[in-house]
Amino acid sequence: MEKMNTDVISNMYIIVNPASANKATAREWPAYKKALSDAGFEFEAVMTEYPGHASELSRQALKMGYKTIVSVGGDGTMNEVANGFFEKGSLIDENSRLVVFSRGTGCDFIKTLGINKGIEDFLAILQRNRERQIDVGRLSFFDAEGNKSVRYFLNVADIGIGAETADRVNKHSKRFSGFLSFMLGTISTVFMYENKNFEVIIDDKIILNEIISSVVVANGKYFGGGMMVAPDAMPDDGVFDIIILGNLSKPDIIKSFPLIYKGKHMSHPKLKYYRGSRVKVTSSGRGLIEVDGEIPGRADAMFELIPKAMKILT
Repeated sequence: MEKMNTDVISNMYIIVNPASANKATAREWPAYKKALSDAGFEFEAVMTEYPGHASELSRQALKMGYKTIVSVGGDGTMNEVANGFFEKGSLIDENSRLVVFSRGTGCDFIKTLGINKGIEDFLAILQRNRERQIDVGRLSFFDAEGNKSVRYFLNVADIGIGAETADRVNKHSKRFSGFLSFMLGTISTVFMYENKNFEVIIDDKIILNEIISSVVVANGKYFGGGMMVAPDAMPDDGVFDIIILGNLSKPDIIKSFPLIYKGKHMSHPKLKYYRGSRVKVTSSGRGLIEVDGEIPGRADAMFELIPKAMKILT
């Protein structure tokens, strides 16, 4: 359900990742800033300086009384900003709203929301001031230091070959388009990745315990630079779409690659599809976890859906 807010946005806190879009955002931000000012918007803008900084800035801004927080960067920046909305398991401010000005390699989440890239579309979103309440995923896992951690996500999480691909893309240059960066990353990963044994439990029922390629827990439709991995997913329907890619061979994966971009892979004989609100994945620490394009740690992991948890402008 989308709700039009007729009040003019009078005060925003904008969190800018200057390294996004292969550092183009740093060069282009002055022009975007001028466009916002010329359109009559009042705002405070801050640049991120290190990983995790966007979460800190978002949390601080909400405690200072800002209601509208803007993420300027990729899906990873959006994820950090969204995580700053939460503290001790709850929203800091139930009236807070997120706005996404997508500037990254993948820009996958905005595709599900029907949002286009570009400053004109961003200004149009602010002028409409239309709120949509979306579900949020909560991931519980152990980080690299062995500490129990929690990470929230808006779009897609996965364990397996998708996470390995995202990790490879993150560690190399993103000077290409999202499509090309992830395509090259996928091809490289396919030749090195070995399928692993996972136990998957959905809504407290053991679904499988076998060697598979990947488990995808989707709130949105797209990941990996435009792959329509979960064509029926909606970010406000109260459930995850869960895609389990079975024990695919390397040729299977290569052949399936074009189908996933078009959302035509769901009939694959080695794919299983479920819907649910709690997903537990066990892999004895062997499976990398990816959430909104970022790699926070390894499985074992629990994914839980929080319905209608956040407001976002569309």
